[in-house]
Amino acid sequence: MGLDVGSKTIGVAITDPMKITARPLVTLDRRGLSADCKAIRELACAQSVDKLIVGRPLHLDGRPSQMLAAIEKLVDELKRTSDLSIDWADERLSTKEAEALMVESGVDPRKHRARRNEFAAAVILRRYLEEER
Repeated sequence: MGLDVGSKTIGVAITDPMKITARPLVTLDRRGLSADCKAIRELACAQSVDKLIVGRPLHLDGRPSQMLAAIEKLVDELKRTSDLSIDWADERLSTKEAEALMVESGVDPRKHRARRNEFAAAVILRRYLEEER
């Protein structure tokens, strides 16, 4: 399961059992560290997920973005409260690619903002799966 963690939402994407494709699943509203972790754990359980791929926000020059510290807290809490394996993936330009993917997929332009993070999570997860192959 791929995660694109933002300050207000968490985009979630899922792969197929063969780990070939990645598709947007849902966008979760952020509700605090414990609640966010609980929602992610429940979703992972419902989807029979054993591994999370979390987008690491970096600037184009490779420096960590301000958001990274908050995401690391979430990842640390997930590691502490679950048995899920967690890996990082570069998320640079994933939002731009997600916007293009939404247009390509025919998503209503009025829904782009609400679904941006889940499509970005799908981009992050797809890149990770491609690198693993």
